[in-house]
Amino acid sequence: MLSEVRFEKKRWNLKDVLPDHKGEEFERTLAGVEKAAKSLEALRPMLSNFTRQEVDEQMLWAESLKRSMHRLRAYASMLFASDTGDEEARALLDRVVELSASIENRVLFLELFWIGLDDARAESILPANADYAHYLKTLRKLRPHALEEKVEQAINIKNTTGFVGWVLHYEKLVSGFEFGLAVRGRPVLDPSGKPKRFTGSEISKFFVSSDPDEREASYRSHLATFGEKGPIIGDVYRTLVRDWRNENVELRKYKTPISPRNLENDVADETVEALLSVCRKNAPVFQQFFEMKAKVLKMPAMARYHIYAPVADEGKKYSYPDAVSMVLTAYSDFDRRFGELAYRVFDSDHVDSEERKGKQSGAFCYAVSPDLVPYMHLNYSGTLRDVYTLAHETGHAIHDQLASKHSVFTYSPTLVMAETASVFGEMVLFDRFMRSESDPAIKKAMLIDKISSTYATIGRQAYFVIFEKDAHEMVSKGATTPELCSVYLANLREQFGESVEVPDEFRWEWTAIPHIFHTPFYCYSYAFGNLLSLALYDAYTREGKDFVPKYEKILSYGSAASPPDILAEVGVDISSESFWQAGFDVIRRMVDEAARL
Repeated sequence: MLSEVRFEKKRWNLKDVLPDHKGEEFERTLAGVEKAAKSLEALRPMLSNFTRQEVDEQMLWAESLKRSMHRLRAYASMLFASDTGDEEARALLDRVVELSASIENRVLFLELFWIGLDDARAESILPANADYAHYLKTLRKLRPHALEEKVEQAINIKNTTGFVGWVLHYEKLVSGFEFGLAVRGRPVLDPSGKPKRFTGSEISKFFVSSDPDEREASYRSHLATFGEKGPIIGDVYRTLVRDWRNENVELRKYKTPISPRNLENDVADETVEALLSVCRKNAPVFQQFFEMKAKVLKMPAMARYHIYAPVADEGKKYSYPDAVSMVLTAYSDFDRRFGELAYRVFDSDHVDSEERKGKQSGAFCYAVSPDLVPYMHLNYSGTLRDVYTLAHETGHAIHDQLASKHSVFTYSPTLVMAETASVFGEMVLFDRFMRSESDPAIKKAMLIDKISSTYATIGRQAYFVIFEKDAHEMVSKGATTPELCSVYLANLREQFGESVEVPDEFRWEWTAIPHIFHTPFYCYSYAFGNLLSLALYDAYTREGKDFVPKYEKILSYGSAASPPDILAEVGVDISSESFWQAGFDVIRRMVDEAARL
């Protein structure tokens, strides 16, 4: 029985990716990269007379190359995430990033060849393999934005020490932050009697403490530290934004700074604007919720320090083995195959669940290759929120495995679809908790905590992107870091209205949001995925087990079809504001239910 399996917190085992970065296997991987690159380079003289058979050969070598590069990049990235202070790991990551740019430049001519073909010629030599054909058709959408080969190569080289280098500098800087904590004027001490220093993941768990003084003190400490380094972080951000604009708007002629992200996600600009517009219009739904939550917490007024305040007894801790068992059981009850795929991740020792100094904060799931069980990075401290995070990342891992029948080009879902399974998995776990609870007071507390989480992954994420859109335009006109802080503070006060007081120190909060640094405009994918998942889960509650095959089919596509086409199969039109509004209608029902309990 899955519920009987016990797992302990540990580091992940990266040997399934590569045994190490010094031995024979590493050198064989490098040799494989070189062999595949040379085989692709040999095709350059044949391009004008390419046949469909030669295209098939090209794609086989290209897939071999991409698999090897994925393993190298995954190993180096996860080794660095394990300890961002490890200079050897950072040096390896730098080496792999530079190798990746070098290899990409050597075979770049093939992508440019496909992008530059006229439609009739491209159609005549498209490979019979559906995955390859879809990938190449998607690649051709870049045609209006592609540059000459020498320019593309220069950009790739520049990025290793430019955009990528600045992102790694940011990650190393903030991962090294340590935070003090003084509650009611008294510092928290370590076992030696000295003021205790907390990592980012450790201090953030106090954001959801049952003690309001701990919540406020932890936020103040966190924001003060980022504020102290804010001018430096602001310079990093403005450099990244200028780099992004220079490449994508000035050189590639994208309409707006967000357009390249939308094209990468295979969704139209108008679809994303519809999503953000509906999120903005529905800010009052969450404002109403926070007013209700303040009454439940017996607070005369809600302040930003307290929006994630637990209503349930957060003194309860969940051991890691128990949390894994709960998540595995929830997925197994939903569908046996989902439970088996979840189990594989833990059974493979592909989970790094420990909290430790220097480890990258947050959580993520890393899909290395279709033939490899995904990896999960956690900072598990035992809170209920950590249990949901566990379910969330496991959902990603299930999604990747369901799509593993596809090629390395098309098995990973686009960003907007990537959050579908993860958020759906959280709902599966939440529904299990609610069904097993008979006390109305506890059910109300759990529902309020869930709506708080829904705000964090929909309203909050959408407003991050609204801020980014403003920030990118402002930086292009010479905005300073203090000016960005002022716009961010205004952004917060718009989304909360009169329902939540936002102290001035929250103007620095944006500097602590890694996504806006390393993946500009990523965050709307959370709002997209969460609203979509709410709609899909609503369908599941109506249809029961008959819905599971439809849902599994959606996930099994990976990125082998465009999101609009995938979702059209279940009657979803993502370009319509009415669809996104339907997701908020589910949230409003949750708020109304919480008010009734």
